[in-house]
Amino acid sequence: MTPPDMDFVKLPKTDLHVHLEGTLEPEMLFRLARRNRVPLPWRDPESLHEACKFRDLAGFLAIYYKGCEVLVTGEDFYDLTRAYLEWAAADGVVHTEIFFNPQVFRGRGTPLAAIMEGVLSAIRDMRDRISCLYMGTVMRTRPVEEALQALEELAPWYSEIAAFGMGGAERGNPPLRFRRYFDACRERGFRTCVHAGEEGPADYVREALSLPVDRIDHGNAAAEDPALLRILAERRIPLTMCPISNLRLKVVPDLAAHPLKRMLAQGLCVTVNSDDPAYFLGYASDNWAAVCRALRLTRAEILQLALNGVEASFLSDERKAALRQEVIAALPAPPDRDPARRGI
Repeated sequence: MTPPDMDFVKLPKTDLHVHLEGTLEPEMLFRLARRNRVPLPWRDPESLHEACKFRDLAGFLAIYYKGCEVLVTGEDFYDLTRAYLEWAAADGVVHTEIFFNPQVFRGRGTPLAAIMEGVLSAIRDMRDRISCLYMGTVMRTRPVEEALQALEELAPWYSEIAAFGMGGAERGNPPLRFRRYFDACRERGFRTCVHAGEEGPADYVREALSLPVDRIDHGNAAAEDPALLRILAERRIPLTMCPISNLRLKVVPDLAAHPLKRMLAQGLCVTVNSDDPAYFLGYASDNWAAVCRALRLTRAEILQLALNGVEASFLSDERKAALRQEVIAALPAPPDRDPARRGI
């Protein structure tokens, strides 16, 4: 049975699929707009909240990229990163992996060094409170040559980057179009991931596996393809699923229809994440609580999901082992269902 008294803030958990720009809360957005004298189409934070009733991914991205315009200086990027990490730490997140895409800001005159130092300084300053890895990402709606250029421009910070990915509107932008980019990432020794199967078809998930990548971000559409599900389960390819995001963007009609539980039962390494929490009105614990209620998750399923998050991370094996024990200690499973005894 679903634990009736489960406090997900107290559950040590990961958040592996979160876009830094998507953590920009309306109040901070307006504060930065005033600081940088950036005009906004909304009267106040409340009207921005009202605008965040999206019909689809394209509608969300239009508001998302407008919000990005208030991020101008290195100080802005530091403040944004620090604010998210403080929030996540208070929310019980013990490890997070944040996507950030400098491509969005490169045409606005802000030096890349100022942007990167702002983000990475905040990660360093918060390391005693929360573990965080930085992941570079590019937009699939732009040419592959631009993605390769972005990869090269980040070379001075390679030692502080854990992985590279790709996001943006899926339709008409299949993963295979970016094979050269993913090849270049792997040649430089980076882990890779790609958004696939959110608004795109199951074939996009198949394409992503053929690149290959280490992790699939979203992956919902794979539920429609039994053969693909078997491959994902056999290879333990993690899916970083984002339930509230999927609900807000109408990827699922309601959370009771979300494929996460069915995939978990079939042995897939599915995980729970926040995506763009400021815009979708749901941080890590909110996503856990919502999907737990809707899918009536059992204590054993909750534990398995939490351990999947550790397994799916890009942390070292030593750090993963320590986090597994932390999760198990916080939520011990019934003796006959203890995932620790299965070598997970």
